Amino acid sequence: MEDGTTIARVIGAEIFSRRLIAGLLVAMAMACAGCGDDGEGAAGPTFGDTVAVNTHYAGLRGVVDVPAIAKLGAAGVRLLRNDLEWAAAEQTPGAYDFTTTGFDALTDAAAQNGMRMLFILDYGNTLYGPARAVVDDAGRAAFARFAAAAATHYAGRHFVWEIWNEPNLPEFWSAKGAGPDPAQYALLVDAAVPAIRAADPTATILIGAVFDGLPDFVPILGGIPGADFLARLFATGVLDRVDGVSAHFYRSEPPETVATDVGVIRDLMTSAGRAVPVWSGEWGYSTYDPTARPTGINYLLPVTLDLQASYVARMFLTDFELGLAGSVYYQDRDPANPSPGNIEDNWGLMLDDLSPKPSYQALSTLTRLLGDGRLADRLSLGGGAHGLVFDAGGEVVTALWAENPVTWTLQAVDPDAHVIGRDGADITPTDLRNGATLAVQPGQGPIYLQGKITVGVASE
Repeated sequence: MEDGTTIARVIGAEIFSRRLIAGLLVAMAMACAGCGDDGEGAAGPTFGDTVAVNTHYAGLRGVVDVPAIAKLGAAGVRLLRNDLEWAAAEQTPGAYDFTTTGFDALTDAAAQNGMRMLFILDYGNTLYGPARAVVDDAGRAAFARFAAAAATHYAGRHFVWEIWNEPNLPEFWSAKGAGPDPAQYALLVDAAVPAIRAADPTATILIGAVFDGLPDFVPILGGIPGADFLARLFATGVLDRVDGVSAHFYRSEPPETVATDVGVIRDLMTSAGRAVPVWSGEWGYSTYDPTARPTGINYLLPVTLDLQASYVARMFLTDFELGLAGSVYYQDRDPANPSPGNIEDNWGLMLDDLSPKPSYQALSTLTRLLGDGRLADRLSLGGGAHGLVFDAGGEVVTALWAENPVTWTLQAVDPDAHVIGRDGADITPTDLRNGATLAVQPGQGPIYLQGKITVGVASE
């Protein structure tokens, strides 16, 4: 969740089960990588264009860590999601400061490392009303002026602008005597969108940014479940004015389960009469230690370092297969002196000193192999096994992973075909040309096939 804020009440740990692969699935799809439809996805973004990471720099935090941003660029990240807090940018009525607050330094560092910004225009300003909400016409007009000033300052850079963060939670949308309100948020959208459009026609504008996890528990916190909030929001007609809807798909379950939640949002848009692209606006897996003394409310189950690495890659792959316009991993790094028993201190791809976790290496491998790729085919493998074939700049690369332990059966068609592991090592079996097997645990995948290789899957 944005800004590392813990949920304020005890939430029962979610329990998930893995389906066991039973029996021999001789799903010998003979799914020759590169033998699929050449046109699928050709007009859309490349895989790398959708890869984003959430950061916490500049503004009220006052820090821009250029080496950290460079590390993200080196990992193939194309977009940084970061707050652009109203209260930081406008400390004197009508005066907007994007320089001494560090936002210019952040955008410059991102650009120098091949990235652009997804800025969250968020939170209230006590010059005009509550610190965590905008609830009257004067406040909305002031917020719109702030949004226009930001869009004008960065005009022509094709930034993405997201209006607010998690407005369905009281932690992020609260005023005296009132909590989250889709109608109030819709009025804020109505005020801000035309101001941004007038200032920068190249801008992409997102709304929603709802916390879409734990729907049974969000009302206990005084919030509104993400899907309910969006249904009421869409009923106001705001979809006619924006370029996308984002949601924060936090979960304990494997990444592939997000397909159901994305489907719900798309159905809600269909019911509202207009469909816009869906973004996975924030989502991660924490490596906190479940045996350590809790120092916060650990509202999701932890993962091991290896499983985090696998889930990061699988999250981006699943989101891309679902056609999401962008996918934001939360977050870039753990804080200094993290508490081992706190979920919020252990989401990062890196430690505070920028030492990479296995998840950082998994992301780097993923973008190195698929960053310029577009989806060319899907393999039908069954049993929780997944295969996506990419045309990566003329090279055929297939990403394979499974939700359960799996033994892949592989046979090279190209004499120079290779198998690459999750962390970038060449793990090509010596007998690949004549047919080989490769056993992979869920925390070890994905693996990547370079060149034409027939694929099958069998149970352990």
